[in-house]
Amino acid sequence: MTGEQLKKLRETLVMTQKEFAELVGVGCSTISNIESGARTMSLLTRAKIIQKIQSDETSSIFADKF
Repeated sequence: MTGEQLKKLRETLVMTQKEFAELVGVGCSTISNIESGARTMSLLTRAKIIQKIQSDETSSIFADKF
């Protein structure tokens, strides 16, 4: 998942970076750095995002894109 894809997902869920970071269980700076391209997403962070997305019925449609 690219930073741009992550940002689109977060915005589709109508969440701030802070809210999304709290949902996923990572720091706000992690989300910010991934979205800006300053950092690549770790496998652990990716797994956390997918797990949270799949647990929410309204956003599970996005999980197959990652």
